[in-house]
Amino acid sequence: MIVLTAATGYYLAIPVHFEEYCSSFGNILLFLFAMVGTALTSAGSCVLNNYYEREYDQQMKRTVSRALPSGIISANSALIFGILISIVGLSILYVYVNAFTALLSFITILSYVYLYTPLKRKTKMSLYAGTLPGALPALGGWTAYTGEIGLSGILLFLIVLFWQIPHFLALAWIYRIDYKQAGFKMHTYEGDSSGNRISVLSIVYTICAIASALLLWQYSKLGFVYLLGVFLLSLFLLYACIQFMLHKDNKSAKLQLYASYAYLSGIFLLVFVNKQL
Repeated sequence: MIVLTAATGYYLAIPVHFEEYCSSFGNILLFLFAMVGTALTSAGSCVLNNYYEREYDQQMKRTVSRALPSGIISANSALIFGILISIVGLSILYVYVNAFTALLSFITILSYVYLYTPLKRKTKMSLYAGTLPGALPALGGWTAYTGEIGLSGILLFLIVLFWQIPHFLALAWIYRIDYKQAGFKMHTYEGDSSGNRISVLSIVYTICAIASALLLWQYSKLGFVYLLGVFLLSLFLLYACIQFMLHKDNKSAKLQLYASYAYLSGIFLLVFVNKQL
């Protein structure tokens, strides 16, 4: 999903038809370097996250079978591998793409591994800290082509930023017992075991994501199909959030989770199929 997010930002920044853009081998290489660099830094930060959380992952059913907690890979090997591919990814972005995109990826790694990861065991507000590294690849995709921040890149960044709240609140509800057992601080049992507050938060941030998606249509070269698609996807996600508000059970939380996947994937697809020039 991270690479798809970056690819969407990159595609949105291209000022010509994609076929015309791909007529230059240099352009193709730039795109590939941007995606490979993003993939490596993303994978590196994920490995490092797993390294630091390996003891806690052993306490959760959904993560106990991962390579580190199950003992398939040693902790030292994972640490070295995570650092190595992160450095390689950053080097590719710096040398073959541009320094600004490499900087954004570096901030992504730092904020994910050394801000979000430790905060998860200290405060439920880690939810918001985690949205930054989750959304930066969208902006990184944009800057990979342009070398600078632009309005459309910011709006795509905001869509992903706001989208993460209902997405991860649904996950936190579904796996709330696991998270509590492992000692992670979550909204689902830190002062809101009933789910009342997180259901409201889900709707509020869904509306923020929808507003950002509509602004992206307003200020970017996106057509009517995009607008119609956003309308339908937004209705589905809002419906799912309302169902969770009404029922507050795992079934409705899973509906919200699946609707969030459909929403973001759908937005990306609509950008690819209905960009206007």
